[in-house]
Amino acid sequence: MDARKNTPTQQPKRVNRQVSQRGMLSIVMLMVSLVALAYSLVGGIKVVHDVLDAKIGTGTHMLVPVIVIGVAYGVGWITAMVAIRVYGNLILPMLINVFIWICLAGVCYLYIAILTRLYDQEYELVNYVKYVFVMLTWLTAMVGLHLIIEDHNLRPFAIPLLIISMFHLGLIVFRYVFDNGNAYYLPGDLLFLFGMSAFSIFMLAHVGLLNPLRKRFTSYFDMNSVAIRSHD
Repeated sequence: MDARKNTPTQQPKRVNRQVSQRGMLSIVMLMVSLVALAYSLVGGIKVVHDVLDAKIGTGTHMLVPVIVIGVAYGVGWITAMVAIRVYGNLILPMLINVFIWICLAGVCYLYIAILTRLYDQEYELVNYVKYVFVMLTWLTAMVGLHLIIEDHNLRPFAIPLLIISMFHLGLIVFRYVFDNGNAYYLPGDLLFLFGMSAFSIFMLAHVGLLNPLRKRFTSYFDMNSVAIRSHD
């Protein structure tokens, strides 16, 4: 009789202990992800400020902060994936969506700031390369966060970029038709315009170019989630 009474009372304790442990790991992953992404965001803003003010050079002077920011972003990205896909965190997707909107605001600000420098036509080729590199970095960070959230839609994020692209097109027409712009800078203007317009159109069309990559991430983390649940 004593053995029968002890058996059912021991199993719920073990299950409850495992459930609480999984919830604790989910919270830890959430905190680590948010802190790491916040570090990368602050670092990215500082790099943008230095590039726009020509306070950062090329080579190792620019490579070092980019590597450090990339490490912080990678830690935040991986822990967010684990927290959401493996431990089923329901709060983190909403917070990641906030980070995506912050990245979009940063991209729009960067685009407008670069436009003013392109219009003034007082930059050197090395500055233009840094502008393109920083813009690609921010766009990549935004798309990377987009891949974390299942069934996330990028269409609304394309609208502000398309509006700025149309404004850019108007500046090009005015600069080179009415304001006697230097034709030397025209290829750079057109390259930046076509690049941003193409990126925005692909976002708006939502043609599914990232679906294979998303499915690979989903299947990989789903297998790990099943493995963890099998040990619960």
